[in-house]
Amino acid sequence: MQLPKSRRRQKLREKKCQYPGCGKIFFGIHISKYCPEHRQDRYRIRKRTKPEDVNIKNQTYKHNYTEVVTMVLNCALEECNNQFEVKIYPRQYVYPKYCPEHRNEYKRIRHLERIDRFDLIEEMKKQGESGDVEAILGNVDEESGTKEVEDIVA
Repeated sequence: MQLPKSRRRQKLREKKCQYPGCGKIFFGIHISKYCPEHRQDRYRIRKRTKPEDVNIKNQTYKHNYTEVVTMVLNCALEECNNQFEVKIYPRQYVYPKYCPEHRNEYKRIRHLERIDRFDLIEEMKKQGESGDVEAILGNVDEESGTKEVEDIVA
């Protein structure tokens, strides 16, 4: 079987520019969405996410150690008196805020539910610690502190 040496040219069609507010008619292939003017880099819409604050889930510890040092820290979670060891490295300032039992966000929320501190869970939501707090909690009634069970009807 012989294959053709040249590629087939794509057909140019009359298209309408999809850039908001433009609507110019131009000739382009089937996949082109924008007129030649709006294909330039300066018209590209880029979505940038804000950098996450490291102090929400971690703590910063400023030091000037030149050797690796082991330090004992307390868990920052309400009514958790656990102590844990952290190795402090030179030129590194971000360290865990919570003990190994509460490093997981799910476990932190469950701990706060057990001690009936729903106000702190709401505070975590406002700080934006995670968008998944509602998914972890399910449907929790803040007034009574109990979960609502939804009946699933098939």
